[in-house]
Amino acid sequence: MKRTRIALAVTALLASLALTACADPTADEASATPDKNCTPAHQDVQTVTKGTLTVAHFPNPPFADSEGNKLTGAEGEILARIAERECLTIKIERGAVASMIPSVESGRADTTLGSWYRTAARAKVVSLSDPVLTVYLAIASRKGSGIEQIDDLKGHTVGSAIGSLWVDDVNKLIGNNQKLYDTLESSYADLKAGRIEAILNSQPTALRQIEMAGLQNDVQVVVPKPNNAVQATLQPGQTNFPVNLQNASLLKAINDGLAALRESGEFRKIMEKYGLPAEADEPKPLQSF
Repeated sequence: MKRTRIALAVTALLASLALTACADPTADEASATPDKNCTPAHQDVQTVTKGTLTVAHFPNPPFADSEGNKLTGAEGEILARIAERECLTIKIERGAVASMIPSVESGRADTTLGSWYRTAARAKVVSLSDPVLTVYLAIASRKGSGIEQIDDLKGHTVGSAIGSLWVDDVNKLIGNNQKLYDTLESSYADLKAGRIEAILNSQPTALRQIEMAGLQNDVQVVVPKPNNAVQATLQPGQTNFPVNLQNASLLKAINDGLAALRESGEFRKIMEKYGLPAEADEPKPLQSF
């Protein structure tokens, strides 16, 4: 799901967790720290707090979720493995969707996750990592509604997450009929109740949300044909782990970690666990919006 920079205050609940193979296995999960014998893959990785990877987080399964103090979801597990390589304890900083990128830009968090697209606009405010995976924009709508393509959205009430990259384009297409949401769950609750008629999300997000909402028999998820009216349909998005523009050391650690996990085969296993494609193409030209 993919978001433009919108300044909202972070409504954060802080939690700490050691997600490192170098942690003392007898220590409490929330307070474990890397063992003194842990050797990081890179010696010079800079983070907001020494020894800790502070992650701005909002739930967006199957990409990102959490169980207590543990990151889950495909991107969550990948990021946890990267933290292990660098002997870093993960600290989850929860907040609203629109606060994620500003948290990284301002230096309150080291990175964020949850299907953030690599775009030209985003590259102006944060550094973009190598691609994690490739995802397509999809339309979730009631079966039989006839809402399957971008032009079908006209005359209907459509939901999108605050900060999604397609928001401006869809506003131009359907005017005031687009409703914006702070959380994914609330948008699908409205779809279930009939308060909106369609939702725009990444395909994996939409499939997971209709399952969570118990809408598998009632709602379809369709990847629309490319339509110049909504630029996000013209090419699939590549997700990434953005970092602060000044933090080249963390960017390198993340990129090297992604490469190592792909080479070892662990990346593919994690993607398959969550029903996601393991292949993310080599970095393409950034999406222009």
